[in-house]
Amino acid sequence: MLSNSEKLAKLRQYFVSGATRSYQFRRQQLEKLKQAIIKYEAEIYQALYSDLKKSPEDCWITENGFLLVEINNALKNLRSWMQPKPVKTNLLNFPSSSQIIREPLGVVLIIGAWNYPLQLLLVPLVGAIAAGNCAVLKPSEFASATEKLVIKIIQEIFPEEYVLIVPGDGAEVIPNMLDSFTFDHIFFTGSTRVGKIIYQLAAEKLIPVTLELGGKNPCVIEADANISVATRRIAVTKFSNCGQMCIAADYVLVHQSQQENLIRELANTIVNFFGEDARLSADYGKIINEKQFERLIDLLKDGEIVFGGKTDRENLYIQPTLLTNVSLDAPIMQGEIFGPILPIIAFSTFEEALAIIA
Repeated sequence: MLSNSEKLAKLRQYFVSGATRSYQFRRQQLEKLKQAIIKYEAEIYQALYSDLKKSPEDCWITENGFLLVEINNALKNLRSWMQPKPVKTNLLNFPSSSQIIREPLGVVLIIGAWNYPLQLLLVPLVGAIAAGNCAVLKPSEFASATEKLVIKIIQEIFPEEYVLIVPGDGAEVIPNMLDSFTFDHIFFTGSTRVGKIIYQLAAEKLIPVTLELGGKNPCVIEADANISVATRRIAVTKFSNCGQMCIAADYVLVHQSQQENLIRELANTIVNFFGEDARLSADYGKIINEKQFERLIDLLKDGEIVFGGKTDRENLYIQPTLLTNVSLDAPIMQGEIFGPILPIIAFSTFEEALAIIA
């Protein structure tokens, strides 16, 4: 059985052979991936339910359906993407002509995240395939059911010298690969803390990196806001996937004249979306694991609970929760929450709100 180092060397050989460069080859690989996602649709739903209690509708919108749209877009545009692009030529090189010719990078490493464990791993793969690269996939070990299924899919449709999937503990697997092999690009989705580690490891070999990291997304509600519309828009993203989504509102800044109205309407909206007991809702997920559950439980202490706050450790359930009287120095305001807890902070002037965001 080959070691990871030997497998990585075979990927390099396969890329250098030129096998991945033709239009026909790239198109065939995208079609293979598309048909596999369609074939395993039911198993994808089962795996994502096991890992995160996602509903089929949620999976379709944010995982496999999203992925299929990306594949279809690549298939539609692949030929035009591969065409040389004429550009202007400066007088020094007249009468010659100039073109931009897009070349594959080589062997790329794609490191997925656990909150959208299918989409965040395979959408970057679509781009890598379309560009003519070989790829190494590192799925998140925390979404174990999806990890097992993705391994099954990838090994069924792609040879290891073209797309290699490497499971296991990322803290061990990734540094070991980077120590023995120089990738041509690294694509990482995950936390800022881990992103810094990946960046440092890549910098030692001058490997270019694309990082999609977490943030501290504010939502500002001014005095003239339509609260009914605002609360629906906030709740549908903040509590989707149990708040484990990097584009969700992390906290709300609301004009003091609208604070009570906002809290009341948000509470009503949450009940309308998920029922009186969200743990019974088919549309409400669960926390990924006990480590994240414990971290979020600690954050509940950082303010006054005005709605929600119920928890169930055995089922990794945390009720959609609204907090007020939150200090800007509290731990909940120092990092990304990444869970179904929403601090609500009042402001009196827009300048005050901007100062908090800054």
